[in-house]
Amino acid sequence: MTTFLDLPHLRPRDDYGHARMPRRADAPAPEHIDRIAYGRFRNVYLYITEACQLRCEHCYMGERLERALKMPLPQITETLRTWRRMGGSKLTILGGEPTLHPNYIEAIRLGRQLGYEDVITTTNAQKPAARKFRQLEPADFAYVQVSLDGGSAATHDQVRGEGTFDVALETTAELAGRGFDTRIICTVNRANRGDALKLLDLADEIGVSLVKFHVFSTIGTGHGNADMAMGPSAWVTYCDVINQVAPAYKTRVWYQPTYARRNQMSRYAAEGYQGCIGRTLDRISIFPDGRCYVCSYLFDTDLNFARMQDGQVVLNREANEFDLFTQPLMTSACGGCKASACQGGCPAEEVVMGGSSCAAEPDIVPVCRLWKSSAKPED
Repeated sequence: MTTFLDLPHLRPRDDYGHARMPRRADAPAPEHIDRIAYGRFRNVYLYITEACQLRCEHCYMGERLERALKMPLPQITETLRTWRRMGGSKLTILGGEPTLHPNYIEAIRLGRQLGYEDVITTTNAQKPAARKFRQLEPADFAYVQVSLDGGSAATHDQVRGEGTFDVALETTAELAGRGFDTRIICTVNRANRGDALKLLDLADEIGVSLVKFHVFSTIGTGHGNADMAMGPSAWVTYCDVINQVAPAYKTRVWYQPTYARRNQMSRYAAEGYQGCIGRTLDRISIFPDGRCYVCSYLFDTDLNFARMQDGQVVLNREANEFDLFTQPLMTSACGGCKASACQGGCPAEEVVMGGSSCAAEPDIVPVCRLWKSSAKPED
């Protein structure tokens, strides 16, 4: 049976910064799974473990790190099959540190087997990760994302622990040298903002394909480190700097605006921004306890969209995040300017921060935290 998403010319575009990678000619043919017609949830984020050997000061996993639940392999298989049928085509395997899961390699290869077009992973790139990657090949991934929180050991190690920068950089260089599409993610905070842009020099030097910057959020472990957070105006100014310096580098540069001046919103609209991405149900994040969230900013709440139960998606019939996302379509969350500026803003800000960022700073409006912008024209 042919479905809407089986027709390449009808597939929705990835309009918020997700590259589509063609399947290699020598890759094994994927197992065929019929997808539900008009399935959404193209971007599937699977947290196969909550365990991690690091305790980063900004980690949004928070108390989950101490709980350290792991998905058994049968649960991983069942979950991936279900969300593939629901429309999943791009799979990201995460943790905690996903490479610590005893079945990490099987999970990566299973994604390809089930027909996910892109399989991605995010890693802290420490020695256990390096050992797992040596058992895998570039064709196993669309790309690998390495978390580096500063352009030197001085700042990165302050967040992630002594000695972690040198190991992560060595693993990053090894992956790039072996032909993996290797990318860097940097969480910017008040301590590392002056140093983070040095990552662009390192990226050019070792052959990283993309560097992405996003702002420190006070969720998870970040609750206890609020002094590290950059305010909206400071982050908007930092994004201005990213846009200024990025054209000088070979490496592509993305950033998550998170906030914008009102006069910047026309630029993001021209790039395809249409407000809260959560309303599109384009993505889903699934945790080992079965909770399924659309928006990562709400991971600390009980507003999960659904729960996996015996291989089935069971919708949360109580107040949930989708109700929150759609409310601004009917009633302005912040005072009536949404039609001309923020397109409804970030409804989750009210829950997480107790108010909208634009309430304190009149010229600043929130931008969906899931949205990514390119700091220079794409090739």
